[in-house]
Order: sequence, then structure tokens, then C-alpha cells
Amino acid sequence: MSSSALSIALLHDFHRKLQLSTLDGVKHLHGQTTPAIADYAKRFQECLPTQYHRIPSSKLVDRVRDAEVVLFGDFHTLPQSQAAFFELLKRCFNNGKETATSRPMQVALEIFAAADQDHIDDYLSGRLPEEYFLKRIDYHNKWGFPWENYKPIVDFCVQNKIPIVGINCHTDPTNRLAKRDSFAANIINAMLTQEPRTLVLCLIGEYHLADQHLPQMLQSRSIVRVVNNIDDYSIPSLDQHMASFEALELNADFFCILNTSPWLKWQSLAMWEELHGVSEESFYGGEIDAYTVQEYDFEYQLLFILKSVNEFLQLGISSSDMSFDIYLKPDRTTLSYIRRKFGISRQNYATAERKLYQDGFCYLPRAKAILLLEFSMTHLLEVAGFILMDCMNKQLSKQGSFAQRVQYQICGTLTGLIMNPRRATATLIQVEADLKQLQRKRLSGESRKYREAYRQVRDFYQDGFQEVFKPTQSLEGRDRDSNYLISRIFGETIAHQIFMLCLNSELEMKKGLATLFSNDLPGQLALLRPREEMRSAS
Repeated sequence: MSSSALSIALLHDFHRKLQLSTLDGVKHLHGQTTPAIADYAKRFQECLPTQYHRIPSSKLVDRVRDAEVVLFGDFHTLPQSQAAFFELLKRCFNNGKETATSRPMQVALEIFAAADQDHIDDYLSGRLPEEYFLKRIDYHNKWGFPWENYKPIVDFCVQNKIPIVGINCHTDPTNRLAKRDSFAANIINAMLTQEPRTLVLCLIGEYHLADQHLPQMLQSRSIVRVVNNIDDYSIPSLDQHMASFEALELNADFFCILNTSPWLKWQSLAMWEELHGVSEESFYGGEIDAYTVQEYDFEYQLLFILKSVNEFLQLGISSSDMSFDIYLKPDRTTLSYIRRKFGISRQNYATAERKLYQDGFCYLPRAKAILLLEFSMTHLLEVAGFILMDCMNKQLSKQGSFAQRVQYQICGTLTGLIMNPRRATATLIQVEADLKQLQRKRLSGESRKYREAYRQVRDFYQDGFQEVFKPTQSLEGRDRDSNYLISRIFGETIAHQIFMLCLNSELEMKKGLATLFSNDLPGQLALLRPREEMRSAS
């Protein structure tokens, strides 16, 4: 076996273990599954082809644009599932450009009941504010899955005047799922009868996509089915060619999008089940309590991440050293208490506040405290890297220099990539492309901060990283003025390059990554190849 194949095999094995471990956490869920859901699940699994091949995502978009109906399988608890639909929607919309082949679009959403269409139309037209809209349709009881995950889809439709149609209904318990398929099919057929040129993008639970379910009821239509993050496709596709949005062709009209690791899919279900319990009523839009993460055991989840990476990389960190506290949505009183309790300087406190509101989270090394504005697994994964770096460098200065912020970010991003290799992260190529787009434009606010950060990161690479090791007030000031985007983006680009080198086995996977958590920044940068070679590794 080649060294590259060995590194990929290690990654595959690690993610299979993560997947199985997380599935163990939802085992009792299967005991609660009703016969109807079990049958629907079985038929869905049976419809998935065993053969598939990678395609450019542009080919998927082209095929979708040629269809009448796109059935997109939603895994309701997984944010990346809704994000994949949103990405496909944006690409199909083509930035709203009118061409000779342009077609009207409509979005059909299972999250909304057809009976609430008048309220949906009022919200889309701006006549009903969001808060009142959600109350009018009783969203949190009728659907209940996190609104913030679906909101970008709805907002995009509002901004671009794309009609949204609700396709859900509440039926009697007998043959409930089949009746929902029939109900949704009737609405979609009516949409196409009224406007035959319409492209209908439908987001509905993935079990509805089985051959005998909704597709059979739309068999007179040109249909494309799209599933996402299917286990049997996802783990074998974790290799040096993976992307954060990858398309697989299962057959001519059946595709799969990969944009996360399978264990995160099952973790999202385990979290939901822990908070609510999953039944036919809840998972398919019954009367349930509003989604909340206030009572979820974040500490347990973060400890699982820490132990998994510690074991995988054989870091040898004692469990007793993996101590931390998590503060969700901290208010001013909580922040002041933390500052006083741990003697955090005004400068470090100001830095923490900036990073909290810029990134949505921050880590206070002296206190081993994690501040979260909202729950995010991406943030937990990154914070785990910060904690591991502290554990491996117990004499680390707590003053927070530019180089140290970069070093933290490298470890945080690497941990995120180890646990989710499809995580979107900044790369040198992306930085240069984004900078090119923003050049010579009049910008203000966040856009200007990002442009300056991209420019500085590019300059670091061009001068061979010389300025990084000059502890100048100028560099510290520029990083502070960018809300620490410079150190964040620079650290991400370094981590991405190193991770790709490990996958390509120029560094042995475990040994190479493990070293980084105890290495200094010059040692980390020394691993990088010349700039042009790094681009090809991206």
C-alpha cells in the first residue's frame, strides 16, 4: 500500500469509528420507529444505487436546470442538508441573469403547510414581519426544526422574488406518509399545469424520494432526485480530491451531494432525539415543542471530540487535563464575572469580545472558557483544537500575540478538518480569487475588513512569511482593526495546506498532524512548500 493510500485508509477508519460510535447514541431511536417509517426508510435505502462516480458540480446544476421537478432529500436535523439545498438553489438561479433560456422558478417546501399559503405570500411580499409570520403559521409547533437553518433559503427567495409554495399537510394516522406524498404531488402538478416552463425545486424529507413514493406520483414529469451525505458514498469519497461541495452521479437523473462527514449527520439526529424524542409525528412535522439547545449537553459533545482526536493522533493527553467551561449566549454580567474570576486583562478581554461578535465564538485560554453566541458544531470542533494546543503547550504565554493567534487557528482548523474533512476553510487560492474580486471597489464595513485581510495574507506568502515574525505594533494594529480576520484567515490557509500534505503523505498522517499541536509557528510554516507547489496541493 502506498503512503498516500495508507493516510487515506487511516482517515476512512477513523470516520467509520466516529460514525458507529454516534449511531450507538441513537440506537434506541430505532426501537421507537413506527412500521410506516420503517417501511419508508427501507424502500429509500433500497433505491440507492451501489455504483456512482464523481462529476463536476456544474454538471449537476446543468441537469437540474433541464428538469421540471427537482426533489431534494432533506435530513431535517442536519444544517448541512439545508445548506446543500440552498447552494444548489443559488447556482440554479444563476444570479438572476435573464437569458434566452431563462425559466421561472418556484420553491416547494415541506416545512410549510399548504393551508398557510396566504401567510406565506404575505411574508414573501413584505406585508408580514418574520416574527408574526412564524407565529401565524405556528412554525415551531407544526414543524419545529431550527428555523435558522431554513431561513437563508426563504430570505433568498424573498430577495429574488422566487415564489414559495407550502406542500405539507396534516392527515389522519392511516397511511399518513403516502397521503403526504399524494398531497405534495398534486400541488407540484398544479404548479406545472399553471406554468409549464417552471422549474420546481422541492425540499422534502429524504424518505419521500424512494422510487415507490413521491417520484412514482410524478412519473409523468421530468424529475431529478438529489440526496445528500449518504453514508455509503461519503466515507469512500474522503480522499485527497474531496471538496466542501461535491457531486456524485448515481444514475442519469439521480445525484448525491456531499458536504459534511457522516458522523455529524447522526450527531445532529442524536441531539434532536435527546431534546425531543423522534417519532412519526415529530420527524414529519407533528405537534412538538419549539427546538431549543439550552438543555443540550455541549460539554459531553466537546469531550467526545477531544478524546477522539487525542486517541486518533496519539497525543497522550490525560483526560483530567481536558477541562473547560462553555457559556452559551453570555450576557454582559456573565462576561464581567469571567473577567474578574480569571484576572483577564482589559486587552485580552477586548480581544475576546471582538472575536466573539466577529466569529460567533471565542476561547479564553486562561479560563479555559468557551463563549458561544449560538450553538455550532463547527465552532466546537475549532475550540477543541484550541484546548488541545493548550494541553500540549502548558507553558504557553497567555498574552495573545499575533503569532500565537495564528498558531491557535492552525490547531483549531486542523481539528475541524480531522473531524470533518469537508469543512469549508480558507485556502490560498480562494484568498487570491476573493481579493481579485474585491480590488478597485469602493467598500466599507465588513467587506473592506475582508479585503485588507486577504491582501495581508497574500503578502505574507509573497515575502516568505518574514513579516509574521516581526512583532510590530503595525501588524498587531492591522489584525485588531480587522477584528482579527488576518490571523484567522492566515491560520486557516496554513492548516489547509498542511492537511492536504498529510493526505498526500508527504507527511505521515498521524505523526505529521500530532507534531503540529506541540510545534511552534516557525516549525509549522517550515512544513509548507514553495508557493506554486502549495497552489497545486489545494
